[in-house]
Amino acid sequence: MRIEAFSLGKKFGHPEANEDSFVAIPGAGYAVIDGVTDRNGTRYAGMLSGQFASRTVKRATERFLCEQQAPRVAPEFAWRGPRAFIDYLTAAIRDAYIAEGVLEAVEDDWKARAGCTVMAAIHVGERIEVVAVGDSGIRVNGTDLLQVLKPLDDVTGLLRRETWRFFEARGLSAAECDRLAASMTWLGTRNQPAGSETADQQVIGEIRKRALAACHERLPGLPDSEMLHLIDNGIAHGQGEYQNVTDKALGYGGLDGFAVPDRYVEHRSYAAADVTTLELYSDGYFEPGKGFGVEMWETAFRDVETADPHKIDRYISTKGTTPAQLTDDRTYLGVHLK
Repeated sequence: MRIEAFSLGKKFGHPEANEDSFVAIPGAGYAVIDGVTDRNGTRYAGMLSGQFASRTVKRATERFLCEQQAPRVAPEFAWRGPRAFIDYLTAAIRDAYIAEGVLEAVEDDWKARAGCTVMAAIHVGERIEVVAVGDSGIRVNGTDLLQVLKPLDDVTGLLRRETWRFFEARGLSAAECDRLAASMTWLGTRNQPAGSETADQQVIGEIRKRALAACHERLPGLPDSEMLHLIDNGIAHGQGEYQNVTDKALGYGGLDGFAVPDRYVEHRSYAAADVTTLELYSDGYFEPGKGFGVEMWETAFRDVETADPHKIDRYISTKGTTPAQLTDDRTYLGVHLK
């Protein structure tokens, strides 16, 4: 067996701010966990909420995997399928809220909730069970990919691109385009700071029109009402209303201490004898490596950064690389089983 792992936070000079986590317990299981970027500076246990969720789920996953290997597995840790595993992780976050004394607050306000994704590969007898919620990914045997990206990110990513291009056409520097596009994406068209370039109603009207047209082209058939709600309210004020709901076309799943609908729990099952490699990764990697290992994946990362550092061309995203930080935290965990 060979294990290779790499994890790096997006903020230059601040590796402690990395909201990704990973778990590697040979013979038991592996996981990559991606903490959701905090919306309002909320801290629990001295950590930003995304890091708090990520570390909580990391510890819970480690315990679950270790208990699976015990000579006598306690009933609460016996493998009962992907639904039970996700419910266990959800309960761990909920218990962490209780320990911090904030359960009532997060029940009342989704903006205060801690959130993360999980991609796990668990040894269960002669099989490997892959379970996921959110947009972290896995590649099995170098070819079989599973990563559920959410169209909701395309909406806010296109809003960011159209804002960037609008101000670029006005002759602003890349740094200014980054700043203004980030403000529009994060806050939405309705919540721009008074007096700023992005608060001008004519500017807002033009960017709003362009963003919706781009969404029609990239996401045909989705309701205008949902796309405009995101364009108008941005990530900070609108995105949380789509998490773990089933009545919206742009709904998506995430671990936040509250129920995750079945539709957002992904599951694949493999005969362990047929699995040679497992490669788990967070969405900070926009392209998979051309082969197994950290160097292959880091080469792919560097190629993406060279091709589209601002993430407004081939790799549309809600954030881009700036002089202060990379687009996102990134984590790779490769396991060569044979």
